[in-house]
Amino acid sequence: MDIELSTLTYIPLCDPVELMTLDLDDVTEVKGHPRTNVICVTASWSLALTAIVYWFELKLSESIVVNTSDNRSHWTQAAVLFYDELELEANCQYSLETVYNDNCIDIDVSVQQLTT
Repeated sequence: MDIELSTLTYIPLCDPVELMTLDLDDVTEVKGHPRTNVICVTASWSLALTAIVYWFELKLSESIVVNTSDNRSHWTQAAVLFYDELELEANCQYSLETVYNDNCIDIDVSVQQLTT
């Protein structure tokens, strides 16, 4: 889902983190080579998680970079929406699993509570 984060009312549940880095020029990171990356984050608040917003930076050349977090660009952020809210506890760690598969920038994020 495309969104413009600057127009929404929201509470960030953790600091921004890098979910994954991909080199689309590298054949081992494109079609037919799924990649998974797992990171841990600490929830800042005890609230329901309804979506994970993400953006990307696409380096086309040394001088041309598309950054979807830049509000001056017509490119917007995207979000993974959860049909069922996930209740997070403040100061607890959670793992975020990001999957890249089949030459697609689509990101599937799953959240699992870890031990505190």
